[in-house]
Amino acid sequence: MNQVSPILLIGVGGAGCAIAHGVNRAFGESMRHVLCDTDAVSARENSRFILLGGDRLSGHGSGGDVAQARLAAEDSKHAFDECLDGVRLAVIVTSLGGGTGGGATLEILKHLRQLGVPGIVFATLPFSFEGEERACRARGITSMIEEAAGAAIFTQLDNLIDNTDNMAEAMRRAVDTLASGVTLFWRILQKPGYIRLDTERVKKIIATAGRGRFATVSVQGPTRAGDAVDALSRSPLLAANQGPVRSILLGILAGDDLRLSEIGTIADGVRDAFGRQASFDLATVNDESTFSGRLSAVLMLFEAGRAQADDGEAVSATGQKRRRRDANPLSQGPKGRGRFTNVEPTIYNGEDLDVPTFSRRNIILDI
Repeated sequence: MNQVSPILLIGVGGAGCAIAHGVNRAFGESMRHVLCDTDAVSARENSRFILLGGDRLSGHGSGGDVAQARLAAEDSKHAFDECLDGVRLAVIVTSLGGGTGGGATLEILKHLRQLGVPGIVFATLPFSFEGEERACRARGITSMIEEAAGAAIFTQLDNLIDNTDNMAEAMRRAVDTLASGVTLFWRILQKPGYIRLDTERVKKIIATAGRGRFATVSVQGPTRAGDAVDALSRSPLLAANQGPVRSILLGILAGDDLRLSEIGTIADGVRDAFGRQASFDLATVNDESTFSGRLSAVLMLFEAGRAQADDGEAVSATGQKRRRRDANPLSQGPKGRGRFTNVEPTIYNGEDLDVPTFSRRNIILDI
C-alpha cells in the first residue's frame, strides 16, 4: 500500500500503539498509519509517532488520569494535521481503562470531526482480572466515544481468549482478531473482488453506523461457506446484543476459487441469523497470494440507537418503560448529555459527572 491511501490507521495509548503496530505487521504491506501516546516508550521503529502533551507530561505518561490525557491530546492535536492529507476515513485502535486510550481518543475524534474526517474506533475493554477500577474507567468513557465517533466497536478482551492461553498467546490472539477487522477496510478498497465498496460508500456507512461488534472466521474445505455462517452465528463476540441490529457490513476474502454460490450462502445465512430488516452491505476480496484455498469472513453488526429502537412497533413491558422514560424531561439516552452537550465534561474516575447518575448506571425510572 502506498501513501495515497484514503484511510489512516491511528494507534492511541500504549496498548493501542502495540495493536496498531501488530495490525500493520499482519497486513504485510506498508500501511498508512501513525502512533500516539503520552508515554515516549510507545514509539516504534519505522512508524510515525506523535508524543502527546510533551511539554505537559514530558513523555512519562498520564498516570491513568483521563483528564490529563485529554489535555495532552488537546495540546498536540495539530500534530496530526500533516498526516491527514487526502484522508477520507480514520480507523482508531485503542484500549480503554488505562487513561490515555480513553482520554486522548476523545480529543482526537473531536479534532477529526472538525476537519470532516469520520472515524471508526476499535477499542478493547479490560480483562475481568484487571479489577473494577479499570473496568469502571472504561465504562465511563464508552458513551462519550460513541458520541464522538461515527462508529465504535468495543471488544471485551476476555472474549478474545480461552482459558488455556498464556499471556503472550492471549495478546497475539487479540491483535490477530483486531487486525482481521481493521484490515478489512484496506483490503476491500485495495484488492476488490466481484463485489466492490468504494471509499465514499464506506465513509457513508461509518459516518452514522453507531455502536457495533464484529467477529472473523477462517475456513477451508468443500463446505466452507456453510461452516463460516455457522461459526459466525455462534461467535461470542457477536452475542452481546445491546439493541436491534440496524446495519450489517460483511466482507468475504478468498482466493481465485471463490464461487458466487458461496457468496450467496454466506450473505443469506448472515442475514437470516442477524436480521433481514437491517441494511446490508457486502464486499469481496480476491487475493490468491494471501487466501489461496482458504476463505475468511469479517462481519460487523451496528446496532440501532435507543431513539431508533423505540420508534418500532414492539409493545413489550420494557419498551413501554423506555418510552415513558424518554418522555420524561429528566431522561437522557445512553449517549445524551442534555444541556451539557457542548460543555467540556467533568471527568472523575473515568465517568462523566455531568450525566445524571441514573443515566450513567443505566437505571430505568418508572415514572
